[in-house]
Amino acid sequence: MNAPSSATGPVVRIENLSLAFVGQDQVVEALRGISLHIDAGEIVGLVGESGSGKSVTAMNLLRLLPRTKVQIPEGATVNVLNQDVLKMNETALRTMRGGEVSMIFQEPMTALNPVKRVRQQMNEILQRHQHLDETAAEALSLSLLKDMKISDPARVYNAYPHELSGGMRQRVMIAMAFSCKPKLIVADEPTTALDVTVQAQILNLLKDRAKATNTAVLLITHDLAVVAQICDRVYVMYKGKIVEEGATRAVIGNPQHVYTRALLNALPEGKAPKSRLETVAAAMIEGGTAEAAAPAPVRASRPPSDKPLLEIVDATVSYASRFDMLGRAIGYNTAVDHVSLTINEGETVSLVGESGCGKTSLANTLVGLVPLSGGQIKYRGQDLAALDAATRREIQIVFQDPQSSLDPRWPLWRLVTEPLTVGNSPGRAALCAAAADLCGMVGLDRNSIDRLPHEFSGGQRQRIAVARALSVRPRLLLLDEPTSALDVSVQAQILNLLLDLQAEHGLTYLFISHNVSVVRHISDRVAVMYQGKIVETGAAEQVLTRPTHEYTRTLMDAVPSLEKVFANR
Repeated sequence: MNAPSSATGPVVRIENLSLAFVGQDQVVEALRGISLHIDAGEIVGLVGESGSGKSVTAMNLLRLLPRTKVQIPEGATVNVLNQDVLKMNETALRTMRGGEVSMIFQEPMTALNPVKRVRQQMNEILQRHQHLDETAAEALSLSLLKDMKISDPARVYNAYPHELSGGMRQRVMIAMAFSCKPKLIVADEPTTALDVTVQAQILNLLKDRAKATNTAVLLITHDLAVVAQICDRVYVMYKGKIVEEGATRAVIGNPQHVYTRALLNALPEGKAPKSRLETVAAAMIEGGTAEAAAPAPVRASRPPSDKPLLEIVDATVSYASRFDMLGRAIGYNTAVDHVSLTINEGETVSLVGESGCGKTSLANTLVGLVPLSGGQIKYRGQDLAALDAATRREIQIVFQDPQSSLDPRWPLWRLVTEPLTVGNSPGRAALCAAAADLCGMVGLDRNSIDRLPHEFSGGQRQRIAVARALSVRPRLLLLDEPTSALDVSVQAQILNLLLDLQAEHGLTYLFISHNVSVVRHISDRVAVMYQGKIVETGAAEQVLTRPTHEYTRTLMDAVPSLEKVFANR
């Protein structure tokens, strides 16, 4: 049954929750004595490293974990809207899920049904929980999509998930969460895939609606600036335990626990560009404490050359959008619109801009995944289209989501050496030896080459993706949002790794990101992309601190930062 509207007390009250996952050969403890509460209209942040137990805590609010695979000791309480979730049957839970309690999952591509249009998925929720007919459900759905700052809600409403960008899919998920006017929204990394301008809009919308409708929000995120921006209180998790809690300003502005301090020290904000960042030490002290590993000395980096490595000249990329009865294209959408950009040897050029502006389309064109519709791309002075296979291997890409870019059935050694097998047939012994060397290069355990992708953390999977790209000894790496899904400590590790590799091997990077603090830290130059065009380029410091284009100024104003947040409070 639904909770009565007159329910009093906290919307969420968890007390002494411990949980273990039961496997065939072992029991893995995930939560240890968790206690937290959320009041109506309150936005509470839950932060911590990957694997700390944040998402497991959130899933218990809706009993989403398989009951046969988890153990919860007696004495635990998970109370949502005055109902003990641990004692509810599936019928009551189904009524609560999506109706009074909504969840925004981190990865919208896996949360949305790939074979159903957005309209079917939004209407299903409204018809089930709000009992609307199809006409009323459509009107409300379109209104919700418009509230998410979607310029063409009708197109998105009628699209399949794969036809939308990552940021657009996330906006659909957020619209669905708001659709039934829930009393509680559980938001698991809701802005990970969003650029800073849309992130600012969504966060403000989330905050305003929560306050206006007295909706409680549990916000799970690794972005401490986002927590500082909208959360009333914050809980910090480490190894399944809550190690610090309190008002956001107190916890983030003056952290008492050494682990919280280590997380803040791992942020690139306020650090010297291209300096090594502090990371949370791999070996944590038991008893709820941690150590911040002092950053190693900065390696002497090679200054960028004045010699162009890659030249993009008036490049255009278009996609067919409409077809006639014979399947022939009769309409096109332009993703990259006459873009010109030069990247010199040994430098890092970052490409920033909002979701859907054409950044990834441009990167995919550079590695031959998407054909060039017009213009020219030259690599080392030669037309890219005319290069032989050996030369094209000098350009490699690291995709945004390592989970989906790695074959889940292949062990590490086979994943990282796959490029070496194109046109060659090295034996397994040679490939395993090469894999061990690559692991050493990116900071992975050489003895882990027989493990499968799911046996690694998100940060380790990203290192695997980098190792695979490095296997053919490239000169140019295209990095498409390589840190967007990583917590701040793992992000620091990956940034340190990229800086080390560049210093040691003279690599050139095209770094695509919507995280401006990361871009500021790693870049020599920055190019700003808007609606398929490059609207501003220049030295990183100049573009990010003294932008000249109106869009770039809007972008910088939307960037969340701890300094900015606390200055405005």
